[in-house]
Amino acid sequence: MGIFDFRDPSKRKNKTGSVIIECDPKAIRINNSSISFPTSYNIIKNILGDATRIEPVKQTKNSVYLWDELGIYCSSADPEKMLMLILVEDNRYGLGHQPKSNFTGTVLIDGEPMDTTLENVGNDRPYIIRSVIKDKKQVAIAIGWNPGI
Repeated sequence: MGIFDFRDPSKRKNKTGSVIIECDPKAIRINNSSISFPTSYNIIKNILGDATRIEPVKQTKNSVYLWDELGIYCSSADPEKMLMLILVEDNRYGLGHQPKSNFTGTVLIDGEPMDTTLENVGNDRPYIIRSVIKDKKQVAIAIGWNPGI
């Protein structure tokens, strides 16, 4: 990075590092910033930094927003109404558009690791959280809008 590269947005570094997602009965926090779904690209960008790539989905109005180094993506027709984030833990499985790296962050539910507390997330929470299972293995986590609320 050159001394004046900060002036060129394409040469600025994205916010990278560890992502910690904390879910409690009332809210979700990503790196200590509260988020609710539906959300907007600008809100996510303020937390995670600019998406590494934004790609159109063929034959739809959707675009996929990818944070390659963080292992996170979101697909939406409207950047002001993003319904869900996908945290890809194993990108060897065909999940469509996907980040280049795997999600290595932490997901906590009620202060405990997700693998022991996922059953605590009932329909009464303002968000959903689901495991994406392929070949009996969790390959991604979906966190987003709860349409039942």
